[in-house]
Amino acid sequence: MIRVIIERVIQEGKLDDYHALIRQAKNKASNSAGFLTGEIFHVKDNPNHVIVMSCWDSFDTWEVWAESEHRLDLLDAIRPLLESDEKVTVLESSHLKS
Repeated sequence: MIRVIIERVIQEGKLDDYHALIRQAKNKASNSAGFLTGEIFHVKDNPNHVIVMSCWDSFDTWEVWAESEHRLDLLDAIRPLLESDEKVTVLESSHLKS
């Protein structure tokens, strides 16, 4: 299992437009094989700083979604709303030894 964290900073006045697009993205991703769950957060003191966290059963299933036409089309629509490029971090479970 992996978690994917996507950080985006939305331009002032564009948050409502972003929310409409991110809802579409979440709906499409949730129908994608390997998608387990997803949440959207705003940094407490900066609502334009958005964190999207999703959980996937494997890196391979995330990669299929990440490179899918649906996601790439949504990214094309989202990019003009951003102050800078999104930052994607993929986390893998650690297996701690006792």
